[in-house]
Amino acid sequence: MDTRRPYPWQTAQWQQFAELVQLDRLPHALLLTGPAEIGKFQLAMAMAQGLLCESVDGAVACGRCRLCLLFQAGSHPDFLLVTPEEEGKAIKVDQIRQLTEFGTRTASQGGWRVIVVAPAEAMNVNAANAFLKTLEEPGARVLVVLVNHRVGGILPTIRSRCRIVPVQMPAISDSREWLAGYYDPGDGVDVDEVLVRAGGRPLRAMRFLQSDLQSQIARFDGLMASLEAGELSVLEGARICKELPPFDLIEWLQQYLYDRLRARVLAGDDDSAQAWFRLLDRLTLAKQRLHSPANPNLQLLWEEVLMDWNSVLDFSARTS
Repeated sequence: MDTRRPYPWQTAQWQQFAELVQLDRLPHALLLTGPAEIGKFQLAMAMAQGLLCESVDGAVACGRCRLCLLFQAGSHPDFLLVTPEEEGKAIKVDQIRQLTEFGTRTASQGGWRVIVVAPAEAMNVNAANAFLKTLEEPGARVLVVLVNHRVGGILPTIRSRCRIVPVQMPAISDSREWLAGYYDPGDGVDVDEVLVRAGGRPLRAMRFLQSDLQSQIARFDGLMASLEAGELSVLEGARICKELPPFDLIEWLQQYLYDRLRARVLAGDDDSAQAWFRLLDRLTLAKQRLHSPANPNLQLLWEEVLMDWNSVLDFSARTS
C-alpha cells in the first residue's frame, strides 16, 4: 500500500481535503470519524505527509524529497503522532502537554505543523481537557487530525471545535477488489467469507488473513458451542476467553448476535428478540469498559458476558 495516498474508497474525503488545501481554507482541526479498521489512520497520515512535502502534487506527497524521507523515517520536525504508549491504554495528559508545546513552536521548515491523534477517544479525562487548550488557541498553520472510532468516545466540546469528516464503511465490492489485489485465486482464499467474518471491514479482513486471528475466532466459536451445549462452565469459558484478543471477540460476538437477531425478527419471535437486543446492549457496555482508561478485570468481564449469554439462551429455549 502506498502510504502517501488514502485507500481507494476514500476518494470523496481526499478530494475534499485537496480542495481545502488548494483554496488555503484548511480548518485548524479535522475529526475523521467512522468504524475502526476501514483506513482512517491511513487517510490521516496521507493528509499529514501531503501537507509537509516539498514537491506535493495535488495534495499527494512525492515520497522522494528530503521532507518525505524524514516523514517516512518518523523524524520530521514538524510532525507529531500521538498514540497510546501501550495498545489499548489511554493517551495521558503528559503526552497532550507535549502536543500543546509542539503546537506553539515555529515550524522548522517554514510551512505547516501537523499533529495526528489516534485514536482520539483514548484520551483520558485530564488529557481531553488539556487538549481543549490546543483547539481553543491554535497556532498559525497548525493542523490537528483526530482519528475517532466511537462517536460518543470524545467530549462534545472537542467535537464542536473540529470539522467533522465522516468516513463510511466501503462497499463490499470495493473491499473485495482491494483484498483480491493481494491474493491470487489459486491461493485458496475465500475473500467473501473473510469479509463476512470481518464484518465488512477491509483492514480487519486483511488482519484475519495475515495473522492467527482466524484460528482464535474459530477457537472462540468452539467455546461458545460447548457453552451452549452445557459441556463447558462459565468460569472455564471465561478463563479461556481472557487469553484471547478481547476487542475482536466482543465484536465477533456482536456480529453473531446481529445474524441471530435478524433471523428471529424475520420469524416474528419478538419476545426472544428483545432478550437478544438486551444482550447486545450489555456487549456494548463491555466494549466501553475495554476502551476505558482503567484496566478491567478480563476474567470478571467474560464471566458476566458468558452468564448473560447463558441467560438469553435459557430464555429463548423457554419461549420457543
